[in-house]
Amino acid sequence: MAVTHRSLSIAVESGGFGSLDVSTGLPSSSGLTYISIPCERDPIVIAGEPIVSERNDARDGSYFVPSEPDTVYSGGNRVRRRTGSIVCRVDLTTIGSSASNYTSNYLGLLLGAGFKTKIPSIATDSVTAVDVNTYTPSSAPGVADIGTFVSTTLNGRAEYSAITDNDSSSNVKMSPALSATGFTDIRGMQTWYTPSRTSTGTFESSVAFRIDGANFRTEAFGCVLESMNITLDNGRLMAEFTFQAAYITDDHSAQPAAGGPVEPVYNSGAAPLFRGAYVVVSDAAPSSLTNATSADALGRIALDAEDFSLTYTNTLTPLGHSNSILAMSSMEISDVSVELSLTLSTVNTTIKDDFFNRLVRQVVVGTGPQGDGQGCAIMLPAAMLTVDPNVYDVSGNDIVRQQLTYQQSRYAGDFSTTAYEDNAGNSPFRIGLGI
Repeated sequence: MAVTHRSLSIAVESGGFGSLDVSTGLPSSSGLTYISIPCERDPIVIAGEPIVSERNDARDGSYFVPSEPDTVYSGGNRVRRRTGSIVCRVDLTTIGSSASNYTSNYLGLLLGAGFKTKIPSIATDSVTAVDVNTYTPSSAPGVADIGTFVSTTLNGRAEYSAITDNDSSSNVKMSPALSATGFTDIRGMQTWYTPSRTSTGTFESSVAFRIDGANFRTEAFGCVLESMNITLDNGRLMAEFTFQAAYITDDHSAQPAAGGPVEPVYNSGAAPLFRGAYVVVSDAAPSSLTNATSADALGRIALDAEDFSLTYTNTLTPLGHSNSILAMSSMEISDVSVELSLTLSTVNTTIKDDFFNRLVRQVVVGTGPQGDGQGCAIMLPAAMLTVDPNVYDVSGNDIVRQQLTYQQSRYAGDFSTTAYEDNAGNSPFRIGLGI
């Protein structure tokens, strides 16, 4: 008898989509470096279904003909193949002070299978505050840092904004504003973003997954992020990632020698909590449908938010290709939908007309704690309401609540004279983690 203890490991497919072996043309884990993920156990299941064509042949009686699997032959035998979804639920515990980025970290691989990323050129900088939107750096960030998150601490709370201009009279602009000018240091954050303009649909790399248990092993290749759902568990941010896999197979015979589940690799930072930080909307509309001629530097309105959730969905379109068992050369992200829901315990009347006035705002959701290698922030640089904020929630027996639901719109408030849009600049959605 075997127990169902199991682990989920991830590897970047550095050799190309599906990790195809050059000699066999079949997916192979040879050369992949797997990292065991400290994720919740229940979503880890042996996934997938075979793709088959049902046979409806002419017949001389009441019987059926076995289905025809969609696969290839190797050594004269059909190769086992399934497709399906891999689900992983994990909190966003950051790397702490021991590492400089998430390139070889499980969070970086999970996010990189659906986003592009930018590592800031300046991790920590001593600065002089000019105003709530501007600071003079000791070390100027590069042009490629435009669009990335920055963080600081004011009055014991973590605050977040994003760089909109790295050279405004030798100063750095950011938007939305911080709460005060008492900040003396700025921390850069690794930022994952939805590419825009000519980079639309791109991401860092497909990934492979491996499920290990007592006497069983399942592998999934050619995996791309289909959705990410972020919710709160007693204040802790939990992210559920769903990946579409081009190829799923089992190698149960190899697992007894491998030894069963793999101990997860834990990050040394802190789990982001919806505490000690703000939810902020800009006090005015950002540049959106018209490109900015100077960088946005908008004010802020802090919301009394008691809860939030985020649903991020990629529309995946396979690029058909007949030369391998995958039946595709990659999966294209052909569209993106972001839905951010906020529950306010105090009604905010400033935004009451935004839906009918078609007014977009910057929205930033911050978390604590904040420090070296800590903190998480989510941003829609141009967020449009999809519901009327005047329809209050009066379903309970306690207080009136205001429900806000935002979707991403076009953003054009980042400014530079170079090709910053190859990076996070003017991207419509961003998530940042402390480094």
